Amino acid sequence: MKRAIKLRAREEEAPERKVRLRLPGSLVVDLELYARLYFEEHGHEIELPDLLLAIVEQFLASDRGFGRQKRGGASISQTRARHERANEREG
Repeated sequence: MKRAIKLRAREEEAPERKVRLRLPGSLVVDLELYARLYFEEHGHEIELPDLLLAIVEQFLASDRGFGRQKRGGASISQTRARHERANEREG
């Protein structure tokens, strides 16, 4: 069965660092609609921060130009793990 939306279901992970940012209202409306579609597609809810993280991660992973720039560097998951360890040390 073909998926209706591009974003795949996320695996459960350790809690992420909280990031605050201001988003345009129209973007929030679109993200809330996407979250509802995600629920319909995968059968479980996704919170806005987790949805944003998944979208950015999937976008970066699929960007060939970005991948070429990172050649020889750490993978996205390695970079994320390094940031998580740094955040834990910060408190």
